[in-house]
Amino acid sequence: MSKKSKLDLLVRVRYMNPLPPPPFPPKLFQIPSDINRLGEPSYLSHLATSAPLPMLVDSEMGMPLDLNEFEGVWDGNDRALNRLPDPSRIHDPADEILLAPFRPATQANGGTTNVPTPTEVSWMRNSNLFSRKVNNARRREAAEAAEKANAAVDASEAAQLMAIDKTFTDLHAQPVEDIQHPDGKKRALKVVETYDILPDHDVWSNAYTMVRFPERPSAATAANPSAGASSPRLAKSVLRPVIDDDLSLVEFYLPQEDALERLEGAYDHPADEQIVQQIREIAEQDGKDPQLDEIIMNAHYDRIRTYELVTQERPVKELLVAFIEDEGGDEERPAKRRKGAMYKPLPMRALLRKTRARRDEESTRADVWDKARVGYRVPTRDEVAEREKENAQVTDPYWANEELRRLHGGENMAEGQGEAIDDEELPMDEGAERAEDEADEDD
Repeated sequence: MSKKSKLDLLVRVRYMNPLPPPPFPPKLFQIPSDINRLGEPSYLSHLATSAPLPMLVDSEMGMPLDLNEFEGVWDGNDRALNRLPDPSRIHDPADEILLAPFRPATQANGGTTNVPTPTEVSWMRNSNLFSRKVNNARRREAAEAAEKANAAVDASEAAQLMAIDKTFTDLHAQPVEDIQHPDGKKRALKVVETYDILPDHDVWSNAYTMVRFPERPSAATAANPSAGASSPRLAKSVLRPVIDDDLSLVEFYLPQEDALERLEGAYDHPADEQIVQQIREIAEQDGKDPQLDEIIMNAHYDRIRTYELVTQERPVKELLVAFIEDEGGDEERPAKRRKGAMYKPLPMRALLRKTRARRDEESTRADVWDKARVGYRVPTRDEVAEREKENAQVTDPYWANEELRRLHGGENMAEGQGEAIDDEELPMDEGAERAEDEADEDD
């Protein structure tokens, strides 16, 4: 019984339908092609792999293993193996340079130099002389290191102060032309001008805080997001810290534009203690009483927004530096400040971030100030005494002696404290004397 296949039902007939050629000539298209790709080796890699290369060698791959073919090889005659070149053979002049002995060049520019042949010494030579020199050098270095480690180092407060004072003397004695940059790559730089690095006694008692905002501060609020603030307004801004449910907040205030001139004049007209007491009594009854503007010159501030205090830490090495140029004073009108780089350490650093304004929470807080008046008052005696105590660290030449006496129970020199710092008067330079005289005149 035969089984029919499905292929038997197909009729293999091909009908021809030739089309006449088009009635117009063929059109050629310009196809851009990069000719450089044809010069790369990878273009012929497929051709190289597809074309087999026949190896026309014998079964021993050109290196015969049967030495019987060479005459006299078993008698110790290896001339058949090492054939000498035929001296009568004439070589092409272009190939004669290849027959010269190989002499490697020792210079980078390709010049040939004669390399001295090292002196041949026996590998069985006695090396005691060389090892003795190396061991002596190592012992000498170890002895010097042990001597430095065992040297007595005076680490007392008095010795440290004297070492610091000696650095100033050594620096002034060194010529400016001999000062070099500590970076080895910048040794070619020359010193053009020098500044004395001195503490700024004018602001030493002030407590500065470096505040980092999430964006540039401005007068933009929720009601007016496009409002801007000029640089004089931003320079007179006020940050007011507030504690709300264990959350540290900072209120940001800006003065009104027309109040900047009054704020400048208010600094020259501070209020005394009697006026300050009168202001407090009026403010407790009505903080918007216009009589406050008549009693003290002040400026009106507006609350812009509230920031949240993210971090607050003490920086390690951050200073506030101000360069004071030489003002060229004379005997009749001496310069107000001496030339130098005045520095003040920053005791605190804070990071702020924006908070979303919530009307319900702000309405329940009793310490929200939408408006504020800012003026100046005369410092009290306790505040003046505290500032003078802070400034004594940089203005009083005997502060170090008094601090050592306080630390060591009234004694400036104690056993084990090294050399004592003399209590005699220390000579001051002209700049320090002029600054001290100006401070006395201000007092």
